[in-house]
Amino acid sequence: GMVLAMALGSTTGIDNGLGRTPPQGWRSWNLYGPHVDQTLLEGIMDGMVSRKRSVDGVPTSLCDLGYCEVGLDDAWQAC
Repeated sequence: GMVLAMALGSTTGIDNGLGRTPPQGWRSWNLYGPHVDQTLLEGIMDGMVSRKRSVDGVPTSLCDLGYCEVGLDDAWQAC
């Protein structure tokens, strides 16, 4: 009865492209711990959008590949 109805039921969602992949990016803690500042974080962000790398001969950034998120886990007071 109910289990079969739930198994055969349909689902709906907003098809706006969000959530197709998990957030991908860089987090500060594993590399720097609490030793971060504004200059360091700006350098990390610049590196993520830099197109110095090439994918199939096309200049490509990490953000072009979906890695656009930069997270400051702790020590945000220094930034």
